Amino acid sequence: MANRKRVIYQSEALFVGRTGDASPLQLNRVQSANYSFDITRQDINQYGQLAAIDRIILEQPTVSIDFTYYANSGENERNLGFTLAANKSALADILSGGKDISNYYILVSPEGTDANIDKVTATGQGKVIGIGNAGLTSYSIEAAVGDLPTVTVNAEGLNMKFYNASTGFSPHINPADGTSNSTQIFAIPTPSTGDGFSALRPGDITFTVTGVGVAVSDLKVQNFSISTDIGRDPIQKLGSRYAFTREITFPVTVTASVEAILGDIADGSNSLQALSDIVCSDSSTYDLAFTLNKPAASCGGATTQAVKYTLKGAKLDTQEFSSAIGDNKSVTMTFSTQIGGPTDTTRGLFIEGAV
Repeated sequence: MANRKRVIYQSEALFVGRTGDASPLQLNRVQSANYSFDITRQDINQYGQLAAIDRIILEQPTVSIDFTYYANSGENERNLGFTLAANKSALADILSGGKDISNYYILVSPEGTDANIDKVTATGQGKVIGIGNAGLTSYSIEAAVGDLPTVTVNAEGLNMKFYNASTGFSPHINPADGTSNSTQIFAIPTPSTGDGFSALRPGDITFTVTGVGVAVSDLKVQNFSISTDIGRDPIQKLGSRYAFTREITFPVTVTASVEAILGDIADGSNSLQALSDIVCSDSSTYDLAFTLNKPAASCGGATTQAVKYTLKGAKLDTQEFSSAIGDNKSVTMTFSTQIGGPTDTTRGLFIEGAV
């Protein structure tokens, strides 16, 4: 039998599931996925010998995965563990630990087959790369004129395992002693193209905020980004080769950046029109709403929300104006807020989806 010549995107599908889930969930509209592990070793030297007598693993290896996908209905966010609600923090279930740690699976179908069409798992074909005990370390979304809105996710895990079939023992390990799971089994379900929209368009995105010294309704927004880093603190103890837990490092900050072509400088709806107003009213906060609507059936047709990102309790950090011969005058604004507790409805990041 001839060796495989290469692997391209048609043959791959990405899945995620909690460590105890037997049937992981597929992530759709994926554009890229990268994964690796890094082993740090300590040289053991002694007098009388030039080369190290050994190189041992002193710190737990780091397994990393990052992937990108087109923003859609919020289904991917829900599968990743985010909470989709207008009045509940997007990280509520992650902060409470209920959906914090997951396993990721990369299905590789036979050469020349479409993973989503050829139903390779139903015929017993396909191989899998599994990443166990992975926690999210960052999440961001970017949208710009002329580009499709894209989400980038990073996670770190404890184990990477390779399978010669689409089923087997889940790749997670016991963090206390590093022993492999030998009881819980996963089975990759049949991949599909998904039930969401083919893509969300930049022409269907709206942005609202008030009180920033410019007429927001007259801004011609060119791009925006929302990002949050979820730092992890590995807690170790004597007698264990692994960190028995990797807890989130607080505070967790969410930042948003908006760049727009400037229209009117200010209008009557602005309550803060000078830097001195911001300084003197330092307790003032902003609620930013980024709404990505479903593709309308026709130009001028009714718009329906597909996914919405809201930053509540945000502070204005920077406001930068730029003007040059031949260019439109532009403004860039940066905001930040901190993630609140699971029941805090006044601060943090909130995501609503159409799923």
